[in-house]
Amino acid sequence: MARESSMITRLFQNFWAGLRDSFRIGDWHLSGFSLLRKYFSSKDLKEIKSAVTNSEKSHRGEIRIAIETKLSIYQILSKKTAKERSVEMFSFLRVWDTEENTGILIYLLLSEKKIRILADRGIYKKIGQARLDAISQKIGSGFKSGKSKDAMLEGISELTTDLKKHFPSHGKNPNELPDDPYIR
Repeated sequence: MARESSMITRLFQNFWAGLRDSFRIGDWHLSGFSLLRKYFSSKDLKEIKSAVTNSEKSHRGEIRIAIETKLSIYQILSKKTAKERSVEMFSFLRVWDTEENTGILIYLLLSEKKIRILADRGIYKKIGQARLDAISQKIGSGFKSGKSKDAMLEGISELTTDLKKHFPSHGKNPNELPDDPYIR
């Protein structure tokens, strides 16, 4: 979504996101995530979860979505980048822990407008990071045009096409990772 920013810019972006989150508006379970609500409604998140669920029925891959509204001040002062944080989330959410090494993480850092897609080694051998980066850029373009839900659904659809091609479902296809977006 955006290029690398200075530390002061990053501090401001993440501090502002935290300040906005402190004003809990609404009574739904995500009321403290005002930046999240800027991009996705509760209905949008359910549609995204449904898209992941339907996608995984047609291939042996596992798609996991992680959305962080902000990084902590400590993470920024220690110069943690969105790229490094996405790798941490890949591990934390155990995306690497699928039987065929076919996990994919779509990571969004909303405060800094960053999108990263990471995949386990089984995916990299077939699809490669260049393809994942291209999908990330398309999702980012959708966010810029104000169509974040549609961009996410299109990204999931493109990943589904690639996964169906290289990892088609053959009967037994357990759901190894949760389908709902991880939100923090």
